[in-house]
Amino acid sequence: MKLSAHPADGAAENLQFPGSGEMRNRSAPVEDRLADGDVVSSWKRSSRAGRYAAQHYRRLRRRWRRRVLGPLLLIVSPFLVAAVALTAFSDGWLRWNGGVVLGAGLALFVIAWRTPPQHIESWNNGAEGERRTERELRPLVRSGWHVVHDLDWPGAGNVDHLVVGPGGVFVLDSKAWSGVVNVDDAGATVTPRDNPDAAWTARGQRARQARAGTAVARALASRSGLAVPQPEPVVVVWARFPQRVESAGGVTYVEGEHLAEWLISRPQRLHRDQVAQLAAAADDDLLQLFPRSS
Repeated sequence: MKLSAHPADGAAENLQFPGSGEMRNRSAPVEDRLADGDVVSSWKRSSRAGRYAAQHYRRLRRRWRRRVLGPLLLIVSPFLVAAVALTAFSDGWLRWNGGVVLGAGLALFVIAWRTPPQHIESWNNGAEGERRTERELRPLVRSGWHVVHDLDWPGAGNVDHLVVGPGGVFVLDSKAWSGVVNVDDAGATVTPRDNPDAAWTARGQRARQARAGTAVARALASRSGLAVPQPEPVVVVWARFPQRVESAGGVTYVEGEHLAEWLISRPQRLHRDQVAQLAAAADDDLLQLFPRSS
């Protein structure tokens, strides 16, 4: 059975997203704008979003703490020794100063211990971005769309989110960037608010999303027996993104707060029974037989 395009159940109107041609009524809640034809009879509970990024963050943080524990103790120890000496062998204002020094030393240790470098903290921010995407997608899930979070992908880490609905199959990558995001032909450029000269461009998104989409399509086809079209690659932007929706290099960038609205605005490509078959095939172990190297 080959999947084919079918006309949408109803016309969309009143709201046009920058960078797209879809129009919709934004006045009603997302749940109310989901047509009856969008509902699938059942959906499976999936793994929690952000699991892979959170685990990687904790692993990197443990390694970093083991590496800095010795130097950190060397820095803090003089404060602690001085504080204990003043507190134990003096009185009056010297004892009070000892308490101040002790508190300062402990505070220094705790702050340093709980503040890993930015390249490690970015994994924690990424996990939170994935959890925000999960929350944004809940109205669709409650209305019958099928969403799987944090798919294990051997050789490549993971795929953040897989969405199956009347609008087709979507592979989502959540990005919690710090700064203002602008998308052009070069990709997404992130400009830190407090340091415009440190602007940088996120590259490689198109290639990775294309590989992920191919793996997802092959896995879904293998499990469902359907001819699955190439999933649409989407980057979910959790940052200031004035364009809100923009496409570059075959990838669509969508501001996180408007993700659910954008998804339900897509033209209908799948019937209810096709969505149900693909939903039954999709799970968080979908890509186990299709590693990146294959």
